[in-house]
Amino acid sequence: RGARGAHAGSPYVVASSEEEAYAKARAEHGEGVFLVQEEDVLDTWFSSSLWPFSTLGWPNEGAEDLKRFYPTSMLETGHDILFFWVARMIMMGQHLTGEAPFHTVYLHGLIRDEKGRKMSKTLGNVIDPLTVIEEYGTDA
Repeated sequence: RGARGAHAGSPYVVASSEEEAYAKARAEHGEGVFLVQEEDVLDTWFSSSLWPFSTLGWPNEGAEDLKRFYPTSMLETGHDILFFWVARMIMMGQHLTGEAPFHTVYLHGLIRDEKGRKMSKTLGNVIDPLTVIEEYGTDA
């Protein structure tokens, strides 16, 4: 949940609840802070579901890139986002263009940490490629 503050400094507070947002805002801006929850939001997976055709000129059905590159043949992704992204791309493509955006999905493996968890920025368990390059070089 994001909230916009009315005071100087950072105009945004990101929090999991209204109470947490006010606590953070008051700590930075004082007791008189007033917050308004952002209303202009779009679900990440919804907007991502439009990607295969919206990047090619849709809704202009005559767009050259759309005619040339949509649909494509294959998508490569991880199994962990099949429902969140892949299924939505297929549903939105079928609904808005009349065609699925691809006919084959190639699933790659996931790199896991020492605890068996998927490596992700959110978990903070990723390896910085620049550190690896510094230690081993770019052609290791």
